[in-house]
Amino acid sequence: MFFSCKKEEQITTDSSAKLSFSTDTVWFDTVFAQWGSNQPVSVTKRLWVYNPNSNAVQVNINLKGNQWGIYKLNIDGQPANSVNGKLIRGKDSIIIFIQMYVNPTDSTKPFFVFDEIDFTTNGNFQSAIIAGYAKQAVYYRNQVLNCVTNNMHWTNKLPIVIYDSILVPQGCTLTIDAGTHIYSHVKSCFLVKGTLIANGTTANPVIFEGDRLEPDYSGVPGQWIGIEFRPESRDNVMKNCIVKNGFIGVKVDSFSNNSNPKLLLSQSIIQNMSVYGLAGFSADILAINNLVTNCGQYTFIGALGGNYNLYFNTFATFNNTFNRTTRTFLLDNSPYTDPTGTTVIAAFPVNYDLRNNIIYGSQDDELLLNNAAGGNTNSTVKNIQNCLIKTKDYVSSFPATLNNIFNQDPLFNDYTKNDYDLKSSSPAKENGIPVSTINVDLKGRTRNASTPTIGCYE
Repeated sequence: MFFSCKKEEQITTDSSAKLSFSTDTVWFDTVFAQWGSNQPVSVTKRLWVYNPNSNAVQVNINLKGNQWGIYKLNIDGQPANSVNGKLIRGKDSIIIFIQMYVNPTDSTKPFFVFDEIDFTTNGNFQSAIIAGYAKQAVYYRNQVLNCVTNNMHWTNKLPIVIYDSILVPQGCTLTIDAGTHIYSHVKSCFLVKGTLIANGTTANPVIFEGDRLEPDYSGVPGQWIGIEFRPESRDNVMKNCIVKNGFIGVKVDSFSNNSNPKLLLSQSIIQNMSVYGLAGFSADILAINNLVTNCGQYTFIGALGGNYNLYFNTFATFNNTFNRTTRTFLLDNSPYTDPTGTTVIAAFPVNYDLRNNIIYGSQDDELLLNNAAGGNTNSTVKNIQNCLIKTKDYVSSFPATLNNIFNQDPLFNDYTKNDYDLKSSSPAKENGIPVSTINVDLKGRTRNASTPTIGCYE
């Protein structure tokens, strides 16, 4: 009887015996069909488990965490989330059916619920990932936005959730309404080759942040990558936006394609970034009434030349989160070079007009103006006026007629609580210079018409 057994039925204990799978990740990305917990709200997904070995194997199969209790398995006809000693004949397979049971209006759940099915075969451990959308939102996954009429509109009716990045294609204008909340999963980036118009208000800003909803993650940097405007992009406007908890905040690549700034950023907050907050690389940026704070390297960097007009902004970082060694604010005309760093490919001047900005932080010097060897020095505008700056190197570089204030504490209310409004005794109070058409601050408060306050808050 022993010798009559077929080889594919003989069970091997060989430690090299492994399984293969139809996919490494089972995704539940369909629209929810029905609400409630008694019926699955997803389609039924299938995971094929193959035994490529000549002999049979016995496998322990287990749904690992199921923290939220929303995944249910049927293992080759057996409704169970765990089975020990499951026999898979040689050169044969089994099917695991997976369903997702969830109430997508449950605000306690994250946007994505991940789990894994573990397989142990003769001491070998393997796993397959399960991932699903767990609450009501508009989801985009590794996607180029479909702008059929060259326009797309995001409303604030549901959150927007991004997994594996999105791209606004060239020629497309994406308009985002006030109060819209955009969540991005880890390593996701918001890329723009077309045009982004984010129309927040003081009461209802447009918010960009990571998708971790737990209170412990409310101020943790590096949860997603950030927003990047590519060379093809044009005419971007971000008004009353909050961008937080990323790797970078807002990056602008290359000069404008027309007479408008490539990015107009106004009355917005960028905070808790692992590297930098607002960055331009040979770019055109107009920034008005913004707070950029708590960044691992730079709150602002204008590199490889560019045109930067910055009015009534507060750039401030203290080492309460990062062990920062760089100065928080950099303007740099270093050239593009080949990979060896020896041959200059292109060099552009750095033009800047800075009025009524606070540049401050925990370093002894927070300003760096770099005229690099090989850089283009043909700048037409280099103006820093009525700013409050923490610096040792540049105190004697600016004439007294420019009315800059050096190395005086701006007296923020409480920077440890991200309160960068100013105390009544602040040296920045009523020491600014009027700038045409700018008559309110970041909070929408009216500015003094003749002697406005330096920084983003009046």
